[in-house]
Amino acid sequence: MPKNYDRRKSLFKKNLDEIHLRSKYMDPSRRFLDWVGDLGFHQTKAGYILSVLNERYNFKNFVLLFIFCLGLSFLIFWDVDVYHQVSLGGVAPADIKSPMSFQLVDEIATEEKRRIAEDDIPPVFDYDPSTYEQLINRVYRSFRKMRREVRGVRWATSAAQREQEIKDFNSLKPLFEKELGMEVSDRFFEWLTENKFAAPVENILIRALVKWSSRKIMDGQVALFKTGDSPLLVRGVGEDHAGQEYTLRRDEIYDIKRMSEFDIDDVLGVERMPGRDKKVALEIARSLVVPNLLFNRQETQERRRRARESVLPVQISIKKGQTIVTEGSVIQPLQVRLVGELNSLRTARRSEFVSIVSAFLFLILVTVFFSYLRRTLTHRLNVGLKDIYAMGSVILLIVLLSKVYVFITDAVFATKADTIPSNALLYAAPVAAGPMLVGLMIMSGEIVWLFTIFLAIALACMVDINFNFTYLLVTAIGGIAAARGVHSCTKRNDIYRAGVQTGAINASVIAAVTFLQPLGEHSLGTMLLWNVPLGFLGGVFSAMVTMAFIPLFESVFNYSTDVKLLELSSLNHPLMKDMIVKAPGTYHHSLVVGSMCEAAAEAIGANPLLAKVMAYYHDIGKMEHAQYFIENQRPGVNAHDHISPHMSKTILVAHVKDGAEMGYKHKLGPPIIDGILQHHGTTLIHYFYNRAIEEQNADIDTVVEGDFRYPGPKPQFKEAAILMLADSIEAAARSLDEPTSGRLTGLVKTLIQNKFIDGQLEECDLTLRDLTVIEESFNRVILGIYHQRIDYPSVSAGRPPAAPTQLHGRKKKGVQAT
Repeated sequence: MPKNYDRRKSLFKKNLDEIHLRSKYMDPSRRFLDWVGDLGFHQTKAGYILSVLNERYNFKNFVLLFIFCLGLSFLIFWDVDVYHQVSLGGVAPADIKSPMSFQLVDEIATEEKRRIAEDDIPPVFDYDPSTYEQLINRVYRSFRKMRREVRGVRWATSAAQREQEIKDFNSLKPLFEKELGMEVSDRFFEWLTENKFAAPVENILIRALVKWSSRKIMDGQVALFKTGDSPLLVRGVGEDHAGQEYTLRRDEIYDIKRMSEFDIDDVLGVERMPGRDKKVALEIARSLVVPNLLFNRQETQERRRRARESVLPVQISIKKGQTIVTEGSVIQPLQVRLVGELNSLRTARRSEFVSIVSAFLFLILVTVFFSYLRRTLTHRLNVGLKDIYAMGSVILLIVLLSKVYVFITDAVFATKADTIPSNALLYAAPVAAGPMLVGLMIMSGEIVWLFTIFLAIALACMVDINFNFTYLLVTAIGGIAAARGVHSCTKRNDIYRAGVQTGAINASVIAAVTFLQPLGEHSLGTMLLWNVPLGFLGGVFSAMVTMAFIPLFESVFNYSTDVKLLELSSLNHPLMKDMIVKAPGTYHHSLVVGSMCEAAAEAIGANPLLAKVMAYYHDIGKMEHAQYFIENQRPGVNAHDHISPHMSKTILVAHVKDGAEMGYKHKLGPPIIDGILQHHGTTLIHYFYNRAIEEQNADIDTVVEGDFRYPGPKPQFKEAAILMLADSIEAAARSLDEPTSGRLTGLVKTLIQNKFIDGQLEECDLTLRDLTVIEESFNRVILGIYHQRIDYPSVSAGRPPAAPTQLHGRKKKGVQAT
């Protein structure tokens, strides 16, 4: 029977028990999928269509994302304030204050201003100077034609016959009226016929018309003048006067209905006429008067319409917290309209339609962001469902906290609305806690940046109906500064320091924006006095909220943030306490590897804290079988001497699996567990592979190289690759008999080259330049730890110790390192 058969049998039985236990485990998500499959929905036509859409366009993810956006929209537009109903003439039972800033058009005041603007436009009259020139020409032609007709009549000498002939001549009156362009009474026509349309009468009429032609004569539109001094607008017409406009007063205008203003006393030739003929000539002249100033109704209405439309609506600006109705006062019409407008705005803001539209907006925004990242990033985007769930939770948390904060500040500071500028208290809200939390949980700077923009847009929609761009700007810049502040923090105070830095950035941005904004009811000094300090407090409050909620997110989503890494870096952790007792050599090895990893990660810009903590816990699996690892063995005792190479390989490989299981049990977090699984990659265990080849029986079995490699995976990120290199280098350096400077530096270079040639670094994003920097960092650390020491001779009884054998940095040949 082979040596140590019972020991091998017990180990084999233990492995079988572990396999048996694991076989009972089933992923809960797999059970859910099986349950859905049993429903048979995928066999229906609708199920087939949804399946195709999901395969081609990730339809399921879009649906889940839209549900989240819809919930976020309802939360944003959700309000808890009580509505108020008031009636005209009633008595207000309490003060009614506006919970938001809004503007309302005062229809009554606006209509009054429009009426005044309309009344200020004078009536428009068209003035045609050629009116009387044409009239005089018609008088001249008509009289000349009638004189020719009069000469062709043989007038009787008797008065009776003459009067009859004059009556008969009236048959030519239509011809006269046609030439004159107006109707003439029979009496006037008979008088003119009696005077045979004499040239003196014609000249008197023409001279009278010439005299009156210089006047501005209107057609009796007196009602257009509201007062005696009301002006009118005169617009010239005709080729010579087109485009000319001027105003006239009422006393500068003659009215055709007031004929008393028209006389012919100073007209040449009138003085020779008898009194009766003079009176008839005056009446005929007045009948010829026509207006040369005509009211243009269409132009007047058009100008008044334009004047009315040019009046801007009278806006009533209601500030947040402003008292609309005072307790005990009688409700006025304007107050009824203000309360009604407030209720309608708040109703519209909470409506399902607005929430659904906002949800589509957020969905488009997220889709565009991820599409941009997928298209532009040169490296692989490492964002899982856990990260998306965490970011969604943070957004909901910050929006909820902001709404609670706004509700509390509105209730407490409502009476200070006249003192505190509107939106000033919003700057103190801890909104930068969102980017801080995400920045601590997710290492991708692009994701954190876009998350901050999305959160800023959501909060800007929440704080103002009309989208507050100023708040968007302050929140976005402050959030990016907050995420930058918590990046790679090495102690808890760094989070508070990030809060102070964020507050300073907020204060600077708010000061600049305040200078650029138009001043309202508060002075510039008042706005700066409130806005800037409150913006600084917002950064400090954000740090406090981050410290309060980061442990919760670490536990729920199993994140290893820098804050948790700080906790794990403590050597008082239970795993580290167990390691120093069960595997002291491994404990010391882990500390040295941690120093090497920290220095190298810091040199290439990786996360030094993560690298150090990964190094502390990368070999915790060795505690299960500590005696099988050389750093924990006593001199001259090697447990591998009594087992086969295959069994030795199995035990060595098992420390990776055991370490991962211990990491899950103690909730070390995914990065630490990834470091445990990846710190050996698929490295070949050379010693036992060579031993197996030496001991193999070619006729019975064949040694396969793959059986003696670690299962992997290979390092997927920089810190894991650094851990792999540091682990192998420290172990090799420990085994050197004479760790001279040259041998150590050569060892570092050789092992790094071997890992590179073996392909262990091909799945991480380390560059050749990074490997050079890592090599230099390892040399500095390892030369400081494994330097040579001088030999001190033993002290004989009664004799002083001999002089050191190493003088001036030279070592005596054959001296062992301590």
